[in-house]
Amino acid sequence: MMIVSAEWITAAGTAMAGFAALVAGWAAIRGVDAWRSELVGRRKAELAEDVLAQFYRARDVLIWARIPDRPLEPMPQADDRDQRHQSHVSPIERLTQESALFSELQASRYRFMAYFGEESAHSFEEMRAIHAEVITSAEALIRDPNERASDTERDRWEDAIGWVDEGDDRLARRLTETIAAVEHVCRPLIADRNHRHLT
Repeated sequence: MMIVSAEWITAAGTAMAGFAALVAGWAAIRGVDAWRSELVGRRKAELAEDVLAQFYRARDVLIWARIPDRPLEPMPQADDRDQRHQSHVSPIERLTQESALFSELQASRYRFMAYFGEESAHSFEEMRAIHAEVITSAEALIRDPNERASDTERDRWEDAIGWVDEGDDRLARRLTETIAAVEHVCRPLIADRNHRHLT
């Protein structure tokens, strides 16, 4: 028969208290990990929503900037030259009015890369390249009022500022593909967050 001494009872109590503290510590660590994971998930979803909204706004601004600013009916030659000049200036003016949006979009790039990886920067680079192509093409047309550049160059510049048939609009296709790439990254996170709020 086993004799239970006071020392044995004290040792058992100490061991049980230590075991309980170990279990409580493990539960606390698991709770902190779950909380941290939830916080990071929420931040990623919020960033994804903000960035996707910025891309949508940038797309709409680029579409607006590329709407040709030309009269529908022929004009006298002197007036036509002034009108063509204004049509070349319009994309630059419109994009300049919205320059803060494009700056904000590029400022979001590094946070986006931190959460989603460096490969996610491609959409930001493509949006910046499209924006730059519209601006540089409009500037090239302004610098060439006497149409000394080749027809091929002028066609390329005019296509970039939106003087192109919809079916041949290469820049519009690039813009659509850029938005689709960002949606591919962002939409699942936004949908998951919305699903969690509903349940």
